[in-house]
Amino acid sequence: MRLPKKVMYLCLFLIGALLVVCNLTSTKNKLPSAKPKDFNFVFSYGVGSRNQLDTIKGTYTKDMVAEPSISTNLKLSDEEMNTIYSEMRNINILDYSKNFHPENNAIKTPFYTYYIKIIADGIEKNISWEDENASPSKEAVQLRGLFKKIQEIIESKEEVKKLPKAKGGYD
Repeated sequence: MRLPKKVMYLCLFLIGALLVVCNLTSTKNKLPSAKPKDFNFVFSYGVGSRNQLDTIKGTYTKDMVAEPSISTNLKLSDEEMNTIYSEMRNINILDYSKNFHPENNAIKTPFYTYYIKIIADGIEKNISWEDENASPSKEAVQLRGLFKKIQEIIESKEEVKKLPKAKGGYD
């Protein structure tokens, strides 16, 4: 049995449309493979998210605990920005919810609070996380790993090493 040409063309069109839609939805929540020129982020962390790196302004603010926070100029290298971008892409950071809250029964105190605002390819993504339960979920471990990597980069910078030590602590 031979299909009429109109039916055959309609089937081919529908298959093509389906492939386009599937492709669009599969890349919707993915960062581009190459780091976009507009890639920047604001990353806050620590107890109460009082430490902050702002790559847009080129500043770092350190929580001094019992004294007012202190800021300094801080610019990450292209290599460091590429490393962070690649890690964000590897963990599909755009798939994380705005208020990330993985389930776990354990509670720890004090705990870190994280906030990150990412700008890439004209997209802005915000994620907040109170890491009070030490969740071992894959998503939590990956996000914690990204945040640890960013903190290590920050703490390796001479500008940060020159800042005074915080006075006091958190219970």
